[in-house]
Amino acid sequence: MSIKKIVGITGCAAGIAHTYMAAESLEKAGRELGIEVKIETQGSIGAENQLTKQDIEQADLVIIAADINIEKIRFVGKKLLMVDTNEALKDAVALIKKAEAEAEIYLGKGEKIDGLEIGTSSNKVVMYLMSGLAGMIPMAVAAGLLLAFANVFAFHADPLNPDMVIWGFTDDARGQFFSHLFKLGQIGFMLMIPVFAAGVARAIGDSPAMAPAFIAAYIINDAQFLGTETGAGFLGAIIVGFGVGYFVKLMKMIPYPKIIKPVVPIMIIPLITTFVAYVVIFYLIGKPIANGMSWLYDLINNITIAYAAAPVVYGFVLGAMMGTDLGGPINKTALMVGLAIFVDTMNKFGILGVNGIPQAATIAAISVAPLGAAFATWMFKKRFTIEEKAMGSSAFVMGMVGISEGAIPFAAGNPKFIIPNILTSGLAGALVAGFGIHFFGGIGSPLGAFVGYVTGGPAPQILWIVSILFAAFCNALLYGFIVRKRGVK
Repeated sequence: MSIKKIVGITGCAAGIAHTYMAAESLEKAGRELGIEVKIETQGSIGAENQLTKQDIEQADLVIIAADINIEKIRFVGKKLLMVDTNEALKDAVALIKKAEAEAEIYLGKGEKIDGLEIGTSSNKVVMYLMSGLAGMIPMAVAAGLLLAFANVFAFHADPLNPDMVIWGFTDDARGQFFSHLFKLGQIGFMLMIPVFAAGVARAIGDSPAMAPAFIAAYIINDAQFLGTETGAGFLGAIIVGFGVGYFVKLMKMIPYPKIIKPVVPIMIIPLITTFVAYVVIFYLIGKPIANGMSWLYDLINNITIAYAAAPVVYGFVLGAMMGTDLGGPINKTALMVGLAIFVDTMNKFGILGVNGIPQAATIAAISVAPLGAAFATWMFKKRFTIEEKAMGSSAFVMGMVGISEGAIPFAAGNPKFIIPNILTSGLAGALVAGFGIHFFGGIGSPLGAFVGYVTGGPAPQILWIVSILFAAFCNALLYGFIVRKRGVK
């Protein structure tokens, strides 16, 4: 055989026996064939014998023998074959020979179920947006929680009327501490948009695009700089991210003289790109976009106040999008819309006028699909296999920490499960939006009532928990209805 080194991953649903037996089988087959084999096991204890970057680079072939979802991004550009653990256990020598003949170069594309990419996307535009979102989400969580925590201590009795509660920070040491903590959260939200634009631009034009995109996204969201009522929001950041990214990509194609090549990526490209971005934003697009976004958020707030059904409708739509592809482009688009409305209305109207209802709808919907899958395996035990029950336990844990991808194995195994995910995730979004709940930051699960900050309605924490669990219970019932004829024991 021409193969000298193979790396791989094994993992079974339970994460115990088959994980390690399959790894041992592959390593034994490698010794028989004179091939160096290193297998990473992803069992119940976690990843062991982990593959290094050097291991993957030196490998001629990658074999993943698993019954669970395995992250494959590390193997982009390598010849890869995916099978279940049974194939490795049955005849590992034959599997290696099969891999040599049939393995294909992995391009990093998302898995497709009935034409829908689940969990990720191969669309370049979506991938660029997701790159920006990946850098922004940690800031959103940190800033939101800091802001929400400080906001709790901003409410106090009116000195002139003790029976009235007013919002504002006192002048004592405690008030100053929470006032600055509140400002810290606001700074996080202000910088979140430039970070997003920089992430998008970097994905397109690499490192030289980061600084220009950050600066450009900052100025297009600085109302004082533009001379407008508000900034251009996320729409402005998206335009900046793509504009700067592609402009830098073009700049990199210029055949620069060798003498100046060392300073091109660190001085020439950032300098020229930042200057061009300034001219375009200040004289062409900044004010029109900012005025348009100001009008849009005024409209959204007016509709939310004027029509009681409006939050229910857009809450259902956003929630349903979250359950459609479980972390894929549709899911991330809904997440970005909810976050954008929250951040932009925060910057425009302040803490008392922020619209956190759309964000509440998306965040509440995150955990419905995995929790529903877990509940279904518990409620209808005879209708699910042993492996599916084990996956249900994993889905429950992932759902409780706000990871919708926990339901992917069920959707991949039975595409019909996508329909319950869409309907019940939409239900959760509609319920929390209908109750007028605003989400400021935290975990997208029932735990978000405690590890996070929700407000609005008579008892927001209780309504939050009940809405999510009720939607997850409905999801489980629909799962049970779909598999009712299987009779699995």
